[in-house]
Amino acid sequence: MSKIPTVRRMVALVCARIDLRTDKDTHFTGSCAKDAVLEEDITGLKSNQITITRIAMLADQNLNFDVMFYGKDTFANADLDVDTFQSFQTVDLETSGKQIGGTGKYFLDVNDLALDYIDEDKSRELHVALCNRSATAKNEGATGEVVIMFTYIPRVF
Repeated sequence: MSKIPTVRRMVALVCARIDLRTDKDTHFTGSCAKDAVLEEDITGLKSNQITITRIAMLADQNLNFDVMFYGKDTFANADLDVDTFQSFQTVDLETSGKQIGGTGKYFLDVNDLALDYIDEDKSRELHVALCNRSATAKNEGATGEVVIMFTYIPRVF
């Protein structure tokens, strides 16, 4: 009988959904031309192995982005044996983004995802690159703010 509470705690830990949110004033603040990338290390992961189940984005501009995930803070590398790319998800505000009353920020929620992610350098960071796929450049600063919310489930092995 003493093992049952321990098992319940483990199941609750594995099934818990956790949110991680970027900050508009510190993450992805630079300008970004078509097919260019902005890289950020988002701190706060509860585990080095997670499954991302949802990505939601708020943005000043109506742009099409790929949210790309890398295993280390070294991100992309010309040497394919060294590159730590793991996965990406398109967040297309141009096609699917919404506004309230046709004004203000754009928002989009992409859910029902199952993107496995391993933080290979064990820093408890989500290594994320934001790639602009729009013909229009992402603005720098206050007129180009982006916030990304990630929902994930820790994987315990």
